[in-house]
Amino acid sequence: MTDQSVLHALRASADDLARELDRLPAEAATWRPAEGEWSQLECLKHLQVAERHIFLVRLRAMAAQDNPFLPVIDEKELMEKSTATSRDELLADLLDARKEEITLLEKHDWSRPGVHQARGPISMGWTAHYALGHTWEHLSQMMRVRLNYETRKK
Repeated sequence: MTDQSVLHALRASADDLARELDRLPAEAATWRPAEGEWSQLECLKHLQVAERHIFLVRLRAMAAQDNPFLPVIDEKELMEKSTATSRDELLADLLDARKEEITLLEKHDWSRPGVHQARGPISMGWTAHYALGHTWEHLSQMMRVRLNYETRKK
């Protein structure tokens, strides 16, 4: 994918998330297809935490510093500490973080590097591709939750 197509997909996937959330009744947002599986709300919270506290933080660091060290971030701890709980609040914050990510990507060279604690050398471009794939993975998961909900409720 070209940089422009990744930017387009990052914008579109944010809109896709909003549309998918609208397809499941709000009262079903916490419904889980099975024990141990996430609800749509849990998927959304995970995405919000990843966008706000992981991807955006890394992109900011790579944009502002030369080859910064990027520590591993405990996403589970951040999810537990997160005070955002409503679908609308989580989505609004995720969309706000994504918008800032896109702005950073539009303004900076995608080859700007950073050193991830576990993965080693990465770049702004790598982070953009990873964030997009991560969104698609959990958007697909959210669709499966909705389809399971609709099937079981018939």
